[in-house]
Amino acid sequence: MIGKICISAFKYYDSAKHRMAFKGRPVLIIGQADAGDYVALPISRVTKRENLDEHFDYEMKPGDYAESGLQLSEVSFIRTHKQAVLNAGDITKEVIDLKAEFPDVFTQVIDLVEEFQKKMISDARK
Repeated sequence: MIGKICISAFKYYDSAKHRMAFKGRPVLIIGQADAGDYVALPISRVTKRENLDEHFDYEMKPGDYAESGLQLSEVSFIRTHKQAVLNAGDITKEVIDLKAEFPDVFTQVIDLVEEFQKKMISDARK
């Protein structure tokens, strides 16, 4: 499962309805938390560019993945600083194995996750 981009039920705040809701969102599985849970990074279009982190949001351009079966209609971002723990039951469909098909991209993403974790821990100790 690690290294795969999957579709998962992902919680978000629906501002129109003023309540929490769920939608299918692509995620990159980067680890296993325990027997039934995975650590994942959301993949998003990020429509409000001011919400992007220039360093920790990994940009994915549609043309770079066209032959893999990953259908990106717009530029999307792997949010390496927004890890989530997902129950295996919330993961509904595998899209591609990023680690196998694009190992350099997967390594770059994991390097960003590691850098963010180190920075977060360092900042917490201050």
